[in-house]
Amino acid sequence: MALSPLLARLKEATAALHREAECYVRILDRGATVDDYRRYLVAMHGFHAPIEQRFATHAGLASGGFAPETWCKAPWLRADLAALGASELPWCEAVPITETLAQAIGAAYVVEGSMLGGRVILARLPPALAPLRGKATRFLEGYGAGTGAQWRRFAELAHPADEAAAIAAACQTFERLIGWLATFEARGDLPAITRVATAVE
Repeated sequence: MALSPLLARLKEATAALHREAECYVRILDRGATVDDYRRYLVAMHGFHAPIEQRFATHAGLASGGFAPETWCKAPWLRADLAALGASELPWCEAVPITETLAQAIGAAYVVEGSMLGGRVILARLPPALAPLRGKATRFLEGYGAGTGAQWRRFAELAHPADEAAAIAAACQTFERLIGWLATFEARGDLPAITRVATAVE
C-alpha cells in the first residue's frame, strides 16, 4: 500500500533519526545475549508504557477513532520480561509532548512503526536469541499476521490539520527515544538491520 502524503512526509523527515535510533538496537549483533535482549525489552517498555498511558486518556485520539486499548504494547513487553525474570521496569520521564491531536499522531507514528521493525528483527534474531521465539517475543511479534492491516488502519486515522506539528512531534519522539536507549546501550557503528546484512556477507 502506498503511503499517505502525511506518512510519506513523516518517513522522510524522520529517516536520519530512525537510522540513529537503530544504532542502539544491539540485539541483532552476532554476539547478542539474552541479557542484551532483556535490557532492550526493559528500555522499550520504559518508553512505550508512559506514552500509552497518555494515549489512553487523549480525547483527540478517541474522537478520531483511535482506540488506545487496541494498540497497547506495554502488556506484551511485560509478558516477555516476566518470562525472562525481569522485575525492575523504569519509565522514561522525558516522553514526547502529545497534548494536541497532531502531536499525538506524530508520536504514534513512531511507536506504531516499531511494530513493522519488530517483525524484521524477529526474523533475524542471532543464534543465542532464536530459542526465545514464541516464549519471550510477544512484543516483536506485534499484531502478527494483522500487522500490515493495523498499520493501514493507523494510516487512515493519521490526518491531523496541523501536519507540521505532527512531523515535529515525530522527530521529537525519535530524539527522546534515542536519548532513552542511550542510557541502556552503547551506540553501534551502523543501524541494526545494516549490521545484520554486513554480518551475513
